[in-house]
Amino acid sequence: MDNRIKTKFTVASEEGIAVLQYLGETRGYEKYGALLNEEQLADYLFDQYNRDTIISNLNTFSNQLIVVYKEEKPAGFAYLTGKGAVPEPFSGRRVFHLGAFEILNAFKESEVMDALMEKCMIIGKSYDALKLMEKADETDMIAFYEKYGFHQRASEPSVIAGVSFPSLVLIRENNRTISG
Repeated sequence: MDNRIKTKFTVASEEGIAVLQYLGETRGYEKYGALLNEEQLADYLFDQYNRDTIISNLNTFSNQLIVVYKEEKPAGFAYLTGKGAVPEPFSGRRVFHLGAFEILNAFKESEVMDALMEKCMIIGKSYDALKLMEKADETDMIAFYEKYGFHQRASEPSVIAGVSFPSLVLIRENNRTISG
């Protein structure tokens, strides 16, 4: 792996909070800027990336936040959590949720994305499965997830700032005894 790329767990320090606010807000504009009006986008970014929300997420034992850096510049982040609904046949199983996997457009290159995903795979290996949702029109990201063994399980809408988007549920099984 490129030694100019690093992944780091993030804690609720002033620096960690500032980095997550920067990454979340920048990526929010990139991903939803053309789909939401100004007020919806501002509400979404505030709800997700205000200081109190970030601190709450960082101070929960079932959550992990990882930032990937390229040449010491924050390039993206992953938010993993033990909380969330799971589809059958995964109920009752240990499923870790990849609640966010976001790379800034300026850094969307395989080495940066791979470094972050590989860290997520290490964290999730003790679980039966990893689950994520992605907007259905994010075909490049869906192909990336499939490269790492995620399979489409269902379609369902995601709601961002009150706007519904077609999305896919993707699951990567760590224990091949699960079927369905």
